[in-house]
Amino acid sequence: MVVFGIGKFFREKEVFIKENTTIIAFIDNNKMFYGKSLNAIPVFLPNHINKLFYDKILLMSAKANEMKQQLIELGVESEKIWYWEQFFSNIVHGTFRFYLGNKNGIARHKKVLIISTVLNYNGGTLAAFYAAMALQNKGYQVVLSAPDGNKKLIQEITEKGINIVLCLALPYLYQEELFWIQQFDFVLVNVFQMIKCAYEISKLRPSVWWIHEPKELYEDITLRFSEYTKNKKLSGINIYAVSNIAQRNFNMHFPGRIDKVLTYGIPDEKRDANKSKKEKIIFALIGAIIPIKAQDIFLKAIALLNEKDKLKAEFWLIGSVGQSEYVHQIRNMVSKERTVQLKGVLTRSEMNQVYTDIDVVVCPSIEETASIVVTEGLMYGKVCIMSNTVGMADYIEDGINGFICKCGNVEDLAEKLQWVIGHIETLEKVCLNARKTYEKYFTLEKFGNRLESLLIEAEKQYLTRKH
Repeated sequence: MVVFGIGKFFREKEVFIKENTTIIAFIDNNKMFYGKSLNAIPVFLPNHINKLFYDKILLMSAKANEMKQQLIELGVESEKIWYWEQFFSNIVHGTFRFYLGNKNGIARHKKVLIISTVLNYNGGTLAAFYAAMALQNKGYQVVLSAPDGNKKLIQEITEKGINIVLCLALPYLYQEELFWIQQFDFVLVNVFQMIKCAYEISKLRPSVWWIHEPKELYEDITLRFSEYTKNKKLSGINIYAVSNIAQRNFNMHFPGRIDKVLTYGIPDEKRDANKSKKEKIIFALIGAIIPIKAQDIFLKAIALLNEKDKLKAEFWLIGSVGQSEYVHQIRNMVSKERTVQLKGVLTRSEMNQVYTDIDVVVCPSIEETASIVVTEGLMYGKVCIMSNTVGMADYIEDGINGFICKCGNVEDLAEKLQWVIGHIETLEKVCLNARKTYEKYFTLEKFGNRLESLLIEAEKQYLTRKH
Protein backbone atom coordinates (compact mmCIF):
# COMPACT_ATOMS: atom_id res chain seq x y z
CA MET A 1 0.00 0.00 0.00
CA VAL A 2 1.06 3.59 -0.71
CA VAL A 3 0.15 6.23 1.86
CA PHE A 4 -0.62 9.73 0.58
CA GLY A 5 0.06 12.28 3.35
CA ILE A 6 2.49 12.02 6.26
CA GLY A 7 1.28 14.94 8.39
CA LYS A 8 -0.58 15.01 11.70
CA PHE A 9 -3.55 13.00 10.43
CA PHE A 10 -1.26 10.12 9.44
CA ARG A 11 0.83 10.26 12.63
CA GLU A 12 -2.31 9.92 14.80
CA LYS A 13 -3.17 6.63 13.07
CA GLU A 14 0.30 5.43 12.08
CA VAL A 15 0.49 2.52 14.54
CA PHE A 16 -2.87 1.07 13.45
CA ILE A 17 -1.95 1.33 9.77
CA LYS A 18 1.42 -0.34 10.18
CA GLU A 19 -0.14 -3.16 12.23
CA ASN A 20 -2.63 -3.92 9.47
CA THR A 21 -0.87 -3.39 6.16
CA THR A 22 2.53 -3.13 4.49
CA ILE A 23 3.50 0.37 3.39
CA ILE A 24 5.81 0.26 0.38
CA ALA A 25 6.04 4.04 -0.13
CA PHE A 26 4.75 7.44 0.93
CA ILE A 27 3.73 10.31 -1.33
CA ASP A 28 3.24 13.89 -0.17
CA ASN A 29 2.74 17.27 -1.79
CA ASN A 30 5.30 18.86 0.50
CA LYS A 31 8.49 19.00 -1.59
CA MET A 32 10.57 19.13 1.59
CA PHE A 33 9.95 15.40 2.08
CA TYR A 34 10.87 14.36 -1.46
CA GLY A 35 13.88 12.08 -1.64
CA LYS A 36 13.82 11.41 2.09
CA SER A 37 12.47 8.45 4.01
CA LEU A 38 10.19 7.87 6.96
CA ASN A 39 11.11 4.83 9.05
CA ALA A 40 13.19 3.56 6.12
CA ILE A 41 10.22 3.91 3.72
CA PRO A 42 10.88 6.29 0.78
CA VAL A 43 8.83 9.46 0.21
CA PHE A 44 7.91 10.56 -3.32
CA LEU A 45 5.98 13.38 -4.92
CA PRO A 46 2.48 12.42 -6.18
CA ASN A 47 3.51 12.76 -9.84
CA HIS A 48 5.81 9.75 -9.32
CA ILE A 49 2.88 7.48 -8.44
CA ASN A 50 2.83 5.73 -11.83
CA LYS A 51 6.38 4.50 -11.24
CA LEU A 52 5.29 2.57 -8.14
CA PHE A 53 3.72 -0.89 -7.87
CA TYR A 54 0.87 -1.00 -5.34
CA ASP A 55 -2.61 -2.37 -4.72
CA LYS A 56 -4.17 0.62 -2.92
CA ILE A 57 -3.40 4.27 -2.11
CA LEU A 58 -4.52 5.37 1.35
CA LEU A 59 -5.51 9.05 1.70
CA MET A 60 -4.41 10.46 5.05
CA SER A 61 -5.50 14.07 5.26
CA ALA A 62 -8.50 16.26 6.05
CA LYS A 63 -8.20 17.28 2.38
CA ALA A 64 -8.70 13.72 1.15
CA ASN A 65 -11.12 14.69 -1.62
CA GLU A 66 -8.57 17.07 -3.12
CA MET A 67 -5.99 14.30 -2.98
CA LYS A 68 -8.35 11.89 -4.72
CA GLN A 69 -8.99 14.35 -7.54
CA GLN A 70 -5.26 14.92 -7.89
CA LEU A 71 -4.60 11.19 -8.21
CA ILE A 72 -7.37 10.66 -10.74
CA GLU A 73 -5.90 13.44 -12.86
CA LEU A 74 -2.59 11.55 -12.69
CA GLY A 75 -4.31 8.48 -14.12
CA VAL A 76 -4.94 6.47 -10.96
CA GLU A 77 -8.08 4.32 -11.02
CA SER A 78 -10.70 5.49 -8.52
CA GLU A 79 -11.14 1.94 -7.14
CA LYS A 80 -7.53 1.91 -6.00
CA ILE A 81 -7.94 5.05 -3.90
CA TRP A 82 -9.10 4.48 -0.33
CA TYR A 83 -10.18 6.93 2.33
CA TRP A 84 -9.07 6.29 5.90
CA GLU A 85 -12.62 5.26 6.88
CA GLN A 86 -12.69 2.67 4.11
CA PHE A 87 -9.36 1.19 5.18
CA PHE A 88 -10.41 1.13 8.84
CA SER A 89 -13.73 -0.54 7.98
CA ASN A 90 -11.96 -3.18 5.91
CA ILE A 91 -9.95 -4.15 8.99
CA VAL A 92 -12.67 -4.01 11.67
CA HIS A 93 -15.69 -5.31 9.74
CA GLY A 94 -17.74 -7.80 11.72
CA THR A 95 -16.93 -6.00 14.98
CA PHE A 96 -19.95 -4.97 17.07
CA ARG A 97 -20.28 -3.43 20.53
CA PHE A 98 -23.59 -3.78 22.35
CA TYR A 99 -25.12 -1.37 24.88
CA LEU A 100 -28.45 -2.57 26.26
CA GLY A 101 -31.21 -0.18 27.23
CA ASN A 102 -32.36 -0.58 30.81
CA LYS A 103 -36.12 -0.42 30.21
CA ASN A 104 -36.62 -3.17 27.67
CA GLY A 105 -39.94 -4.96 27.74
CA ILE A 106 -41.58 -7.34 25.34
CA ALA A 107 -42.03 -5.66 21.96
CA ARG A 108 -45.54 -5.89 20.55
CA HIS A 109 -44.46 -5.05 17.02
CA LYS A 110 -41.58 -5.64 14.65
CA LYS A 111 -37.87 -4.89 14.87
CA VAL A 112 -36.51 -1.56 13.58
CA LEU A 113 -32.87 -0.69 13.00
CA ILE A 114 -31.88 2.99 12.90
CA ILE A 115 -28.44 3.65 11.39
CA SER A 116 -26.70 6.99 11.88
CA THR A 117 -23.28 8.59 11.98
CA VAL A 118 -21.14 8.87 15.13
CA LEU A 119 -23.38 9.53 18.14
CA ASN A 120 -22.56 13.02 19.33
CA TYR A 121 -24.53 15.94 20.75
CA ASN A 122 -25.75 17.24 17.39
CA GLY A 123 -29.07 17.59 15.61
CA GLY A 124 -28.71 14.55 13.35
CA THR A 125 -27.91 12.21 16.23
CA LEU A 126 -30.69 13.60 18.42
CA ALA A 127 -33.20 13.22 15.59
CA ALA A 128 -32.23 9.53 15.31
CA PHE A 129 -32.45 9.13 19.10
CA TYR A 130 -35.93 10.67 19.18
CA ALA A 131 -37.01 8.49 16.26
CA ALA A 132 -35.95 5.46 18.31
CA MET A 133 -37.93 6.74 21.31
CA ALA A 134 -41.01 7.46 19.19
CA LEU A 135 -41.04 3.97 17.66
CA GLN A 136 -40.28 2.28 20.97
CA ASN A 137 -43.26 4.11 22.49
CA LYS A 138 -45.39 2.52 19.77
CA GLY A 139 -44.21 -0.97 20.73
CA TYR A 140 -41.44 -1.57 18.21
CA GLN A 141 -38.18 -3.24 19.21
CA VAL A 142 -35.63 -0.59 18.25
CA VAL A 143 -31.85 -0.67 17.89
CA LEU A 144 -29.84 2.49 17.21
CA SER A 145 -26.56 1.81 15.41
CA ALA A 146 -23.53 3.97 14.58
CA PRO A 147 -19.79 3.50 13.96
CA ASP A 148 -18.90 5.11 17.31
CA GLY A 149 -20.32 7.39 19.96
CA ASN A 150 -19.86 9.76 22.86
CA LYS A 151 -19.87 7.75 26.10
CA LYS A 152 -22.07 10.19 28.00
CA LEU A 153 -24.64 10.32 25.21
CA ILE A 154 -24.63 6.51 24.88
CA GLN A 155 -25.41 6.30 28.59
CA GLU A 156 -28.23 8.83 28.28
CA ILE A 157 -29.74 6.96 25.32
CA THR A 158 -29.61 3.55 27.00
CA GLU A 159 -31.18 5.05 30.14
CA LYS A 160 -34.19 5.80 27.95
CA GLY A 161 -34.41 2.09 27.15
CA ILE A 162 -32.89 2.24 23.66
CA ASN A 163 -30.49 -0.53 22.62
CA ILE A 164 -27.32 0.67 20.89
CA VAL A 165 -25.03 -1.36 18.66
CA LEU A 166 -21.79 0.25 17.58
CA CYS A 167 -21.02 -1.29 14.21
CA LEU A 168 -17.44 -0.21 13.61
CA ALA A 169 -17.43 -0.74 9.84
CA LEU A 170 -20.21 1.76 9.08
CA PRO A 171 -20.88 3.32 6.62
CA TYR A 172 -19.24 0.39 4.79
CA LEU A 173 -21.07 -2.93 4.80
CA TYR A 174 -19.49 -6.37 4.60
CA GLN A 175 -20.95 -9.87 4.80
CA GLU A 176 -21.27 -9.79 8.60
CA GLU A 177 -23.01 -6.40 8.64
CA LEU A 178 -25.42 -7.38 5.86
CA PHE A 179 -26.33 -10.63 7.64
CA TRP A 180 -27.03 -8.72 10.85
CA ILE A 181 -29.15 -6.07 9.11
CA GLN A 182 -31.38 -8.74 7.56
CA GLN A 183 -32.58 -9.70 11.05
CA PHE A 184 -34.64 -6.49 11.18
CA ASP A 185 -38.07 -5.87 9.70
CA PHE A 186 -37.44 -2.19 8.87
CA VAL A 187 -34.40 0.06 8.61
CA LEU A 188 -34.27 3.83 8.98
CA VAL A 189 -31.03 5.19 7.50
CA ASN A 190 -30.29 8.59 8.97
CA VAL A 191 -28.42 11.45 7.21
CA PHE A 192 -26.94 11.92 3.74
CA GLN A 193 -23.48 10.72 4.81
CA MET A 194 -24.96 7.20 4.95
CA ILE A 195 -25.73 7.11 1.22
CA LYS A 196 -23.89 3.80 0.74
CA CYS A 197 -25.94 2.18 3.51
CA ALA A 198 -29.17 3.58 2.11
CA TYR A 199 -28.50 2.06 -1.31
CA GLU A 200 -27.27 -1.35 -0.13
CA ILE A 201 -29.94 -1.80 2.55
CA SER A 202 -32.83 -0.80 0.28
CA LYS A 203 -32.15 -4.00 -1.68
CA LEU A 204 -32.39 -6.15 1.47
CA ARG A 205 -35.08 -4.72 3.73
CA PRO A 206 -37.96 -2.20 3.70
CA SER A 207 -36.16 1.06 4.45
CA VAL A 208 -36.44 4.82 4.70
CA TRP A 209 -33.57 7.27 4.12
CA TRP A 210 -33.92 10.48 6.12
CA ILE A 211 -32.04 13.60 4.93
CA HIS A 212 -30.99 16.52 7.20
CA GLU A 213 -27.91 18.10 5.64
CA PRO A 214 -27.05 21.71 4.76
CA LYS A 215 -25.85 22.30 1.21
CA GLU A 216 -22.20 22.71 2.25
CA LEU A 217 -21.83 18.98 3.00
CA TYR A 218 -22.96 17.65 -0.37
CA GLU A 219 -19.77 18.19 -2.36
CA ASP A 220 -17.63 16.21 0.06
CA ILE A 221 -20.03 13.27 0.37
CA THR A 222 -20.84 13.02 -3.34
CA LEU A 223 -17.10 12.86 -4.12
CA ARG A 224 -16.50 10.19 -1.48
CA PHE A 225 -19.37 8.02 -2.68
CA SER A 226 -19.58 9.02 -6.32
CA GLU A 227 -20.55 5.50 -7.43
CA TYR A 228 -23.83 5.83 -5.48
CA THR A 229 -24.87 9.28 -6.63
CA LYS A 230 -26.64 8.35 -9.86
CA ASN A 231 -30.36 9.05 -9.78
CA LYS A 232 -30.98 5.57 -11.19
CA LYS A 233 -29.34 3.97 -8.16
CA LEU A 234 -31.57 5.98 -5.82
CA SER A 235 -34.78 5.00 -7.62
CA GLY A 236 -35.65 2.17 -5.25
CA ILE A 237 -35.09 4.10 -2.03
CA ASN A 238 -37.82 5.80 0.00
CA ILE A 239 -36.23 9.20 0.70
CA TYR A 240 -37.59 11.94 2.95
CA ALA A 241 -36.20 15.28 4.10
CA VAL A 242 -36.52 16.75 7.57
CA SER A 243 -37.61 20.14 6.19
CA ASN A 244 -38.20 22.13 3.02
CA ILE A 245 -34.61 23.41 3.18
CA ALA A 246 -33.21 19.87 3.44
CA GLN A 247 -35.47 18.83 0.55
CA ARG A 248 -34.23 21.72 -1.60
CA ASN A 249 -30.58 20.90 -0.87
CA PHE A 250 -31.01 17.25 -1.84
CA ASN A 251 -33.00 18.02 -4.97
CA MET A 252 -30.31 20.43 -6.17
CA HIS A 253 -28.11 17.36 -6.66
CA PHE A 254 -30.87 14.84 -7.42
CA PRO A 255 -33.60 16.85 -9.16
CA GLY A 256 -37.14 16.07 -8.11
CA ARG A 257 -36.10 13.04 -6.06
CA ILE A 258 -37.63 14.08 -2.72
CA ASP A 259 -41.25 15.18 -2.73
CA LYS A 260 -42.12 14.55 0.94
CA VAL A 261 -40.99 15.98 4.26
CA LEU A 262 -40.63 13.93 7.44
CA THR A 263 -40.67 16.34 10.37
CA TYR A 264 -39.18 15.03 13.60
CA GLY A 265 -40.60 15.22 17.10
CA ILE A 266 -39.00 15.58 20.52
CA PRO A 267 -39.97 14.34 24.00
CA ASP A 268 -41.93 16.67 26.24
CA GLU A 269 -39.47 17.69 28.94
CA LYS A 270 -41.27 20.88 29.94
CA ARG A 271 -40.76 21.86 33.53
CA ASP A 272 -41.89 24.86 35.48
CA ALA A 273 -39.72 27.83 34.61
CA ASN A 274 -37.54 29.47 37.20
CA LYS A 275 -40.12 31.82 38.72
CA SER A 276 -37.77 33.52 41.15
CA LYS A 277 -37.22 37.12 40.19
CA LYS A 278 -34.18 37.31 37.95
CA GLU A 279 -31.97 40.29 37.48
CA LYS A 280 -30.99 39.29 33.96
CA ILE A 281 -32.75 38.12 30.81
CA ILE A 282 -30.93 35.02 29.60
CA PHE A 283 -30.34 34.68 25.84
CA ALA A 284 -28.80 31.38 24.69
CA LEU A 285 -27.27 30.31 21.38
CA ILE A 286 -26.94 26.52 21.52
CA GLY A 287 -24.69 24.61 19.13
CA ALA A 288 -21.09 23.75 18.34
CA ILE A 289 -18.92 26.79 17.68
CA ILE A 290 -18.62 26.59 13.90
CA PRO A 291 -19.17 29.26 11.22
CA ILE A 292 -22.53 27.93 10.02
CA LYS A 293 -23.98 28.48 13.53
CA ALA A 294 -23.06 32.19 13.23
CA GLN A 295 -21.89 32.86 16.77
CA ASP A 296 -19.95 35.78 15.27
CA ILE A 297 -23.19 37.38 14.01
CA PHE A 298 -24.73 36.96 17.46
CA LEU A 299 -21.74 38.58 19.19
CA LYS A 300 -21.63 41.46 16.69
CA ALA A 301 -25.33 42.07 17.32
CA ILE A 302 -24.73 42.11 21.08
CA ALA A 303 -21.95 44.68 20.56
CA LEU A 304 -24.48 47.00 18.88
CA LEU A 305 -26.77 47.06 21.93
CA ASN A 306 -26.61 50.07 24.18
CA GLU A 307 -24.96 49.58 27.55
CA LYS A 308 -28.23 49.98 29.43
CA ASP A 309 -29.79 47.03 27.58
CA LYS A 310 -26.64 44.93 27.92
CA LEU A 311 -26.83 45.29 31.69
CA LYS A 312 -30.34 43.80 31.63
CA ALA A 313 -29.20 40.61 29.93
CA GLU A 314 -26.76 37.73 29.85
CA PHE A 315 -25.79 35.98 26.64
CA TRP A 316 -24.77 32.32 26.74
CA LEU A 317 -22.92 30.27 24.12
CA ILE A 318 -23.59 26.58 24.78
CA GLY A 319 -21.89 23.90 22.70
CA SER A 320 -18.64 22.14 21.93
CA VAL A 321 -15.56 24.34 21.65
CA GLY A 322 -12.72 23.23 19.38
CA GLN A 323 -9.40 24.75 18.40
CA SER A 324 -10.21 26.17 14.97
CA GLU A 325 -9.38 29.67 13.79
CA TYR A 326 -13.09 30.49 14.04
CA VAL A 327 -13.16 29.37 17.69
CA HIS A 328 -10.20 31.64 18.48
CA GLN A 329 -12.08 34.49 16.81
CA ILE A 330 -15.15 33.79 18.96
CA ARG A 331 -13.08 33.56 22.14
CA ASN A 332 -11.55 36.93 21.36
CA MET A 333 -14.98 38.49 20.77
CA VAL A 334 -16.35 36.97 24.00
CA SER A 335 -13.46 38.43 25.99
CA LYS A 336 -14.61 41.93 24.98
CA GLU A 337 -18.19 41.47 26.23
CA ARG A 338 -18.59 41.02 29.97
CA THR A 339 -22.23 39.94 29.60
CA VAL A 340 -21.31 36.93 27.39
CA GLN A 341 -20.51 33.51 28.83
CA LEU A 342 -18.95 30.56 27.01
CA LYS A 343 -20.57 27.50 28.62
CA GLY A 344 -19.14 24.64 26.56
CA VAL A 345 -20.94 21.39 25.77
CA LEU A 346 -23.69 20.14 28.10
CA THR A 347 -25.35 16.73 28.32
CA ARG A 348 -29.06 16.36 27.56
CA SER A 349 -29.92 16.15 31.26
CA GLU A 350 -27.85 19.27 31.96
CA MET A 351 -29.57 21.08 29.08
CA ASN A 352 -33.00 20.19 30.46
CA GLN A 353 -32.02 21.89 33.70
CA VAL A 354 -30.45 24.91 31.99
CA TYR A 355 -33.61 25.53 29.96
CA THR A 356 -35.42 26.48 33.17
CA ASP A 357 -33.17 29.55 33.35
CA ILE A 358 -33.10 30.47 29.65
CA ASP A 359 -35.60 33.12 28.54
CA VAL A 360 -34.73 33.42 24.84
CA VAL A 361 -33.36 30.84 22.40
CA VAL A 362 -31.39 32.45 19.56
CA CYS A 363 -30.57 30.61 16.31
CA PRO A 364 -28.90 32.97 13.79
CA SER A 365 -27.48 30.12 11.67
CA ILE A 366 -26.36 30.76 8.10
CA GLU A 367 -28.26 27.60 7.21
CA GLU A 368 -29.92 25.02 9.41
CA THR A 369 -32.28 22.54 7.85
CA ALA A 370 -34.35 22.19 11.02
CA SER A 371 -32.89 23.11 14.45
CA ILE A 372 -33.72 20.89 17.38
CA VAL A 373 -32.74 23.68 19.78
CA VAL A 374 -35.48 25.91 18.35
CA THR A 375 -37.94 23.02 18.65
CA GLU A 376 -36.84 22.63 22.26
CA GLY A 377 -37.41 26.34 22.74
CA LEU A 378 -40.97 25.94 21.45
CA MET A 379 -41.52 22.91 23.66
CA TYR A 380 -40.36 24.79 26.74
CA GLY A 381 -42.47 27.81 25.77
CA LYS A 382 -39.51 30.14 25.29
CA VAL A 383 -39.12 33.19 23.11
CA CYS A 384 -37.30 32.02 19.97
CA ILE A 385 -35.37 34.23 17.56
CA MET A 386 -34.07 32.61 14.37
CA SER A 387 -32.74 33.54 10.97
CA ASN A 388 -34.92 33.07 7.91
CA THR A 389 -32.56 30.33 6.67
CA VAL A 390 -33.45 28.00 9.53
CA GLY A 391 -35.96 25.29 8.61
CA MET A 392 -38.02 25.96 11.73
CA ALA A 393 -38.84 29.44 10.38
CA ASP A 394 -41.51 27.70 8.26
CA TYR A 395 -43.48 27.21 11.47
CA ILE A 396 -42.99 30.72 12.85
CA GLU A 397 -45.17 33.78 12.33
CA ASP A 398 -42.97 36.74 13.18
CA GLY A 399 -44.08 38.34 16.44
CA ILE A 400 -46.80 35.74 17.07
CA ASN A 401 -45.03 32.55 18.17
CA GLY A 402 -41.42 33.68 17.72
CA PHE A 403 -39.24 36.11 15.81
CA ILE A 404 -37.44 35.89 12.47
CA CYS A 405 -34.44 37.97 11.42
CA LYS A 406 -32.60 38.19 8.11
CA CYS A 407 -29.72 35.76 7.75
CA GLY A 408 -26.33 37.38 8.35
CA ASN A 409 -27.88 40.78 9.09
CA VAL A 410 -26.25 41.98 12.30
CA GLU A 411 -28.40 45.10 12.58
CA ASP A 412 -31.66 43.16 12.16
CA LEU A 413 -30.68 40.65 14.85
CA ALA A 414 -29.60 43.48 17.17
CA GLU A 415 -32.99 45.13 16.72
CA LYS A 416 -34.74 41.87 17.63
CA LEU A 417 -32.57 41.42 20.73
CA GLN A 418 -33.15 45.00 21.81
CA TRP A 419 -36.92 44.78 21.24
CA VAL A 420 -37.17 41.57 23.30
CA ILE A 421 -35.15 43.11 26.14
CA GLY A 422 -37.52 46.07 26.21
CA HIS A 423 -40.71 43.97 26.06
CA ILE A 424 -39.86 40.76 27.90
CA GLU A 425 -42.67 41.32 30.40
CA THR A 426 -45.28 41.41 27.61
CA LEU A 427 -44.21 38.29 25.70
CA GLU A 428 -46.25 35.70 27.62
CA LYS A 429 -48.62 35.22 24.67
CA VAL A 430 -45.69 34.60 22.31
CA CYS A 431 -44.45 31.93 24.73
CA LEU A 432 -47.90 30.30 24.91
CA ASN A 433 -48.12 30.27 21.11
CA ALA A 434 -44.64 28.75 20.93
CA ARG A 435 -45.78 25.89 23.14
CA LYS A 436 -48.93 25.40 21.01
CA THR A 437 -46.73 25.14 17.91
CA TYR A 438 -44.78 22.32 19.54
CA GLU A 439 -47.97 20.52 20.51
CA LYS A 440 -49.37 20.83 16.98
CA TYR A 441 -46.33 19.59 15.04
CA PHE A 442 -43.48 18.24 17.15
CA THR A 443 -44.66 15.89 19.90
CA LEU A 444 -43.08 12.46 20.12
CA GLU A 445 -46.51 10.83 19.69
CA LYS A 446 -47.16 12.60 16.38
CA PHE A 447 -43.63 11.83 15.24
CA GLY A 448 -44.18 8.15 15.99
CA ASN A 449 -47.41 8.13 13.97
CA ARG A 450 -45.62 9.70 11.00
CA LEU A 451 -42.75 7.24 11.20
CA GLU A 452 -45.00 4.21 11.49
CA SER A 453 -47.02 5.18 8.42
CA LEU A 454 -43.81 5.63 6.38
CA LEU A 455 -42.44 2.26 7.47
CA ILE A 456 -45.69 0.55 6.47
CA GLU A 457 -45.55 2.33 3.10
CA ALA A 458 -41.90 1.31 2.65
CA GLU A 459 -42.79 -2.32 3.38
CA LYS A 460 -45.55 -2.30 0.75
CA GLN A 461 -43.23 -0.82 -1.87
CA TYR A 462 -40.44 -3.25 -0.98
CA LEU A 463 -42.76 -6.28 -1.36
CA THR A 464 -44.04 -4.90 -4.66
CA ARG A 465 -40.48 -4.57 -6.00
CA LYS A 466 -39.64 -8.11 -4.83
CA HIS A 467 -42.60 -9.56 -6.67
